Amino acid sequence: MNRFLPFLILIFLLGLIAVSTYNLNKQQDVKTSENNEKFGIHFVKSEIALPDFSLPNLNHDEEEFSKKDFRGKKYSLINFFASWCTTCRAEHEILLHLKKSGIVDMYGVAWHDISSNAQNYLQQHGNPFKKVANDAKGSLGRESLIQAIPETWIVNEDGIVIWRFRGNLQDFSIEEIQSIVLE
Repeated sequence: MNRFLPFLILIFLLGLIAVSTYNLNKQQDVKTSENNEKFGIHFVKSEIALPDFSLPNLNHDEEEFSKKDFRGKKYSLINFFASWCTTCRAEHEILLHLKKSGIVDMYGVAWHDISSNAQNYLQQHGNPFKKVANDAKGSLGRESLIQAIPETWIVNEDGIVIWRFRGNLQDFSIEEIQSIVLE
C-alpha cells in the first residue's frame, strides 16, 4: 500500500487541477456573456469616430473610398483583409455569403498589401465588396487602432464604428451581423 501512496496523491492532485480549471473556464464564459449581452464574445460594442479619410480605390484610380460612402445607409460593413493573410482566406466564403444575402453594403480595405496582389486575390476568390480601398501604408488602420487582420467593422451613416470584430468571421457571424443591421 505504501508503494501506491505517491501515485494516489498524484492522481488526486491532477483531478483537483482539472476540476479547478473547468470551474475557472465556466466562470470566464459567464463573465464574457454578461459583458457582451446579445452577441457573446464575437462582436464587441464600440464607439470609434472615424477620421476624415480618403483612400484610393483598388480597381478604379479615379474613385476614392471615404466616409461619404456611408451616407444614406443605416449601416455599412468594412472588412480589413490582405492577400497574404491566411485567416482572411478562411473568412472569405463568409463574406461571399453575406454579399449574396444583400443585407448590408460591404467595403473592403486591402491593408498593408500590394495593389496587384490584392486585385489578383479578389479575382481568384471572388469580390464580395461594393468598393475596395487600398491602404498600402496602413494609415486608416493605424488611426483606428487595428493591430492585426482580418478585422470587421459595422459602421453607421455618420462614420462611427459601432461594432467591431477582430479575427476571421465564421458561420455564427452571419446571424450576428443580421441581428445588428436589421434591428
